[in-house]
Amino acid sequence: MLIRIAIEEDLSVLAAQFDLYRQSLGQLPAPDDSKDFIQSRLQENDSVIFIAQLENEILGFIQLYPSFSSRLLKPLWYFDDIFVVKSQRNKGIATALIHKAKELADETNVLAVRREHLDEDGFLMIDNDDSKSAFASFSRTAVI
Repeated sequence: MLIRIAIEEDLSVLAAQFDLYRQSLGQLPAPDDSKDFIQSRLQENDSVIFIAQLENEILGFIQLYPSFSSRLLKPLWYFDDIFVVKSQRNKGIATALIHKAKELADETNVLAVRREHLDEDGFLMIDNDDSKSAFASFSRTAVI
């Protein structure tokens, strides 16, 4: 399995998976809006999207957004978006994507976090040693 940064050529598959991800969070299907959203992220380069790929098949993604923490006085990468296609779940793909996010954070000397809840200001740090348990609370159907 290869984990790499998404590119424009991945747009169709990635947008479809993003729409499925949103649906798993209770949103109505919005394929055109999902495609526009992902296309904007790729073109504007305002997020980093890593995809997990096996041969020519995209198995899932994680999307990271750059931000800053006034409390911690540091830049950070945070994510709310991680998805693995249903047929590929429970194979460690989500964990591999999380490890890639942590690797990016380490390489850029930035904290890697995920928001605990969008309506709260709590962050959960990505832990090198135990990312799977660190994200146990993120075990929505879209992840594992």
